[in-house]
Amino acid sequence: MLSVKRFGFALPALASAVIIIALAVVASGLGRAPVTTALAAADSVEPKDFTWHPKPIDAPATVFKDAADADKTLKDFGGKVLIVNFWATWCAPCVKEMPALDRLNAKLGGKDFQVLAINQERNGPKIAKPFAEKQGWKLPLYLDPATGFYRDAKLGGLPTTLVIGKDGKEVARVAGEVVWDSPAVEKMVQDLIKRP
Repeated sequence: MLSVKRFGFALPALASAVIIIALAVVASGLGRAPVTTALAAADSVEPKDFTWHPKPIDAPATVFKDAADADKTLKDFGGKVLIVNFWATWCAPCVKEMPALDRLNAKLGGKDFQVLAINQERNGPKIAKPFAEKQGWKLPLYLDPATGFYRDAKLGGLPTTLVIGKDGKEVARVAGEVVWDSPAVEKMVQDLIKRP
């Protein structure tokens, strides 16, 4: 039989191990919760749930890249209403909402409106391009491999989307998954296009 005195040295180590395991279990549960919550609540996110600015704010002038590695800024799309979506292949809500963004751009895109889907992966050309092609998305690929645009826009996670008016200013933003080809979003875009 082991005496308490002899076994005593192992008790602090055992207690520490139990605490570490308990914290890991709690942390792993917390890590999964936001994804589940975001996916479950996605269908309820509509333009009324966006953060609308009382007065439009300056959008970042940060340089990002197109698929041919050419520099772009939002000014290159001046005069259009823009849905600027930040996404990554590892972001499940991003991937889930991309087909709706694709359909919205196919339906309303043109001289007055465009969706800019800006990938946030460091190896975007190697990862995002084949991924998007495999999915069959028609949206042009844009890249922000250094995440400069993401930082300058003060985003807090993915997916996040900026709504830019024809004057190049940010009128609203939304964090989380949106059904982008819903009637409510289409009406929002058409209303923004009609603004002087």
